[in-house]
Amino acid sequence: MINKSKICYILTSLLAVLAAVGIIYSFKFISIGIQGHQIDKFVKHAGYYQLNQIESQSEDGSFTAILSWVKGKKEKELNSSPVVKDLRVTFKVDANDECQFKITDLSNSRFHLPENEPYPFTKQRFSKKQQEFNLFETEISQVGQKFYFELRRKSTKEIIFSTKNFPIYFTDKYIEVTTQMKDSMIFGLGDRRTDFLLKSGKYSLWTRDAADIDNGTPGKEIYGFHPMYLRRDIVNNQFQVTLFRNYYGMQVDYEQNSHLTYKVIGGNIDFKFFISDSNPENSIKLYHNYINGWILHPFWSSGFHQCRWGYKNSDMLMDVWNNYNKYEIPFDSLWTDIDYMYKYQDFTIDFERFNITQMQQIYNLSDPNGVHWSSIVDVGIALDSDAAEKGLEMNVFIQSAKTNQSLIGKVWPGKTYFPDFNHPNSTEFWYDGLKNLSSYGISQDGIWIDMNEFSNFVPGELVPSESLVEKIKSFFAIDQPALPFNPLGIYFSNQNSIFKIQLNNQINMFQLIYEGLQRIDHKTLSLDSKHYSGYDQGILYNSSNGYIPTQYDFHNLNGFGEGIATYKAAQKLGKKLTFILSRSTAVGSGRYVQHWNGDGYSTWEYMKLSIPSIMNFNMYGIPFNGDDICGLMGDATAEVCARWQQLGSLYPFSRNHNNNDAPSQEPYVFKDHPYVLSSTIKTLNVRYQLLKFYYHLFVKANGLGTIFRPLFWSFSNDDNAYTYETQFMVGDYLMAAPVVQPGNAIKQSTHSCVYIPKGESFYNFYDYTEYKEGEHCYEVPFDSVLPLYIKSGKIVHIQDKQKVLRSRFLDNTFTLMIVLDENNYSSGSMLTIDDYNRDENIISNCIQNYNCVIDLFAQGKLNENNLFQVELRIQQEKQNTTYQIILIDKLIVIGAKANGKSYQKTINLNTNPWIIDRNDLQFNFSFQI
Repeated sequence: MINKSKICYILTSLLAVLAAVGIIYSFKFISIGIQGHQIDKFVKHAGYYQLNQIESQSEDGSFTAILSWVKGKKEKELNSSPVVKDLRVTFKVDANDECQFKITDLSNSRFHLPENEPYPFTKQRFSKKQQEFNLFETEISQVGQKFYFELRRKSTKEIIFSTKNFPIYFTDKYIEVTTQMKDSMIFGLGDRRTDFLLKSGKYSLWTRDAADIDNGTPGKEIYGFHPMYLRRDIVNNQFQVTLFRNYYGMQVDYEQNSHLTYKVIGGNIDFKFFISDSNPENSIKLYHNYINGWILHPFWSSGFHQCRWGYKNSDMLMDVWNNYNKYEIPFDSLWTDIDYMYKYQDFTIDFERFNITQMQQIYNLSDPNGVHWSSIVDVGIALDSDAAEKGLEMNVFIQSAKTNQSLIGKVWPGKTYFPDFNHPNSTEFWYDGLKNLSSYGISQDGIWIDMNEFSNFVPGELVPSESLVEKIKSFFAIDQPALPFNPLGIYFSNQNSIFKIQLNNQINMFQLIYEGLQRIDHKTLSLDSKHYSGYDQGILYNSSNGYIPTQYDFHNLNGFGEGIATYKAAQKLGKKLTFILSRSTAVGSGRYVQHWNGDGYSTWEYMKLSIPSIMNFNMYGIPFNGDDICGLMGDATAEVCARWQQLGSLYPFSRNHNNNDAPSQEPYVFKDHPYVLSSTIKTLNVRYQLLKFYYHLFVKANGLGTIFRPLFWSFSNDDNAYTYETQFMVGDYLMAAPVVQPGNAIKQSTHSCVYIPKGESFYNFYDYTEYKEGEHCYEVPFDSVLPLYIKSGKIVHIQDKQKVLRSRFLDNTFTLMIVLDENNYSSGSMLTIDDYNRDENIISNCIQNYNCVIDLFAQGKLNENNLFQVELRIQQEKQNTTYQIILIDKLIVIGAKANGKSYQKTINLNTNPWIIDRNDLQFNFSFQI
């Protein structure tokens, strides 16, 4: 509970002290509007919205209506955020499984994002748009009554969204809307590091540079902005997705099996609903279609990556490269963090420390040992750099409302400007910078855009002429615009918390620190800073009424805008399939970038929570995602690093990344614990065996749906499956049960378990042992591979005939692992292309025409004389498939059922491999039981 009198007492005392020592000579203390408090007085006595009239109704169930505010008898006006008195409600049926509920001011003049590219928008899909075919039904209050809206699933009457018995507040800078949440579990509402099943709590949504774990306390969100959730109706086991299409900062108060409340600092009430069935993947695909899908990454980026902030010169890069080659550790890319830059300035290389000849040797892909160069580009542009000079000429930087000049912040190179990615010149400016990096004889194959929340080492901005009094006034006036609510929360963390003053008279800097008070512009830009406001040339937004968009409007879109600019620049630089690793993302970012989970610590908890984070980003539409293997910060122990390497071997994006201040954690540095190196090599060999299988899942999905999934995704009827959050599925084929807790250091082993869902059976990937439903426990040595299982009834194609250290050396020859179910049947799919390394080959055959996928069907039966016969059929998924030559030179049949027993058989076809080069092929083979 916030003690307001305590705050006032402390602040009054503080100002009195400052006045007493002569720092402040006069200060008229009337009231201090601390973020998060003004709204409390308003809602205590606030009135309500009444349904005034129905404007229109359509046969498909769509309608519009007018609401009017009925003022409460003791209502206290919010001076900084007056109530919007009249509103328009719109309910629109977009398809029989997709609809939109929206509340705006009557003229729809408030800042909102358009419903077209690059933002999510409704696609025209075949749908019988009559009310009788809708999967949903609605109910609203009667004219003259207090307004409410309810959306239900027609078949089960489950409530999907309902404001009945909950208030709606719509003021200029504070909106509140609540929905019922009975008999449900939800997943999402990110970006945050927490369990996959969302627990009761208060969750902020505001992009931040932070490495927090979120326990339901406000202000613990991290880099991205994804106000969507997947909801499961527990009673009927049905799924749907709700997106709150509002990009302003917000806090979501969630009480399990009760309600969910949005508290937002601007915009409109705008919800999109995607309603499917008992398969969560179907709802997610509807959502991904709306947010414009996700892009395919180049094949090489599926390989393993090594990175560190702390490779301070090219000699250190050479040492890492040589050691990886010496120990035969598979990897495809060696990254450079900010170390490689000249004075940390973007688009530069410090040639005194980084010898270009050495770098050209490492990144020479014509050399069998050569790897891809991936490097970081921060968003802050150093004031004394060539890029800053060009940016000022092009007028592309965000403008300060205080100075009417380019806003100045502070990041790694010191004082910096920040590009305004809404400015029409910003894309060309960004392209020119990235092109400069390609002029040194090496090329960025992977582009890493970081600090793009935007992260700033000072709150708001640096204003050299601002007096100390103005700094104090600015702090307690909150930010401009003054906000009645702080979505980052305000609270007393303990009884002894105090305010502290930090003064530096030489530079006239002032900073107020309080443990329970976090400014909303903490480590980012001033909210009143200005963006481009042209009428028709804005990259992200065009002002139709002269409105000048600010960071207040754009903050959660910063990373989104930079992602688009980087994507366009990469394409202009000739990259066909782009690999752009972005820390900050928003709804729809997957159309342009990939992602990793950001900064974390080298602990068991952070390793464990990487799994739900990757699952979340698969839901958010950025499935090529991973975590810093072994952790970025802190001292990674040998055991943590070994287990993390095992887990990370099946991350979609797999990279070991370390911090400048932490000890080295490359797999070969743990000399006293050789199991780290041996385990890493073994588990990465498995990754490379599966690399083309893994990649084919991305190609087959065609930009919609998930790849790295929770266990319940495939077994939604099994309530137990929801409790095993560290097990995960790769597609619908493989299940992993990583070890994410410490073991016995003496025995160098960990007691671990795997859960097999009800009615299912899985087979160990390595020794083909069958596991039926229930929990199975075993010892997993530290020197081990990731516990991995194949689902019964699936065909998985692998490449296990040679040890490959680079993805580009994988050939077109495969082993089929045919895992038969109880009926001796299995199915799978694979690609028909023979060269995954040429982007043009993938694009022309797999993306543009989507015609490079074949389906495999195997049926086995026991014939006379105990001869088990298998028929394998090949069938194209679409017409006119392009067939390049694929070879099958080994078969591993697992789970052949005969005489009440299960059998395995390996058949080598080396001398006469099967050739897949056309449609409707059939292969037959048999073996003796």
